[in-house]
Amino acid sequence: MRRMNLDWVWWIVARGNPLKESHGSYDARIASAARLAAHPRMIVTDIETRLGVNYTRDLLRRLKARAPSAHFVWIMGADNLPGFHHWGSWQEIAHQIPICVIARPGAGPSARLSRFATTFGSARYDSADAPLLPLARPPAWAYLNAPWHPASSTALRRSARARNPFRTVS
Repeated sequence: MRRMNLDWVWWIVARGNPLKESHGSYDARIASAARLAAHPRMIVTDIETRLGVNYTRDLLRRLKARAPSAHFVWIMGADNLPGFHHWGSWQEIAHQIPICVIARPGAGPSARLSRFATTFGSARYDSADAPLLPLARPPAWAYLNAPWHPASSTALRRSARARNPFRTVS
């Protein structure tokens, strides 16, 4: 948020992802994200459900239609980059919205050499220019290094379940 001078960050909890294993109920995943996003300008939202969309490209179309003067940036972890080309209409997404990729443990070379990174290499901004992304004309993207939490989200969920096996953690 600070490095791109964003007013808000929305954590959009996907209803489902055919490329990932489900980790608990949707309501539990929303609650888990809300605990992690404890910042006054971070909002955990079920907007995909409320808008009745299943694909990122459709969500972006709807958001931009509802807020035509807003400047959106899609933020995702670098661990998603190697498989981003498997998303429905991934190139369309890159042409709809600037993208900020946040470094994640283990994403290293596979992220930097991903199909997305090579296809849109000429649209990459230097990390120092990330604050320009909200006003950039897509395709535009930046890769930001960030302090890493040593555990993956899967490991965090596993640890929480081990501490309290009777509670659903997602």
